[in-house]
Amino acid sequence: MIRANPRVKQKDIADEEGISKERVHHIATTVLVNRKVSVRWVPRQLNAEMKAQRQDIMYSTLKERYNTGGEAFLQRILTGSDCTRILGPPLRFSM
Repeated sequence: MIRANPRVKQKDIADEEGISKERVHHIATTVLVNRKVSVRWVPRQLNAEMKAQRQDIMYSTLKERYNTGGEAFLQRILTGSDCTRILGPPLRFSM
């Protein structure tokens, strides 16, 4: 059912099959190894070719954006270490 219509809702599957929404979620995520992305169920497994294709697209997109925006584009990119400077030190709670 998910493969036929990736936008199907868990509630609709549960109603049609006569099982709980929790069971539908378990089957979709554990047995079929899918995950919910936006409003669609997408298979979680990517093979090496798919990963390489995504990496190629990412590199070409970044290269194109850099060629268009130059150093200004690089200054807008945040890395994990930059985020801590913007957000500040972690909060400490006393008990």
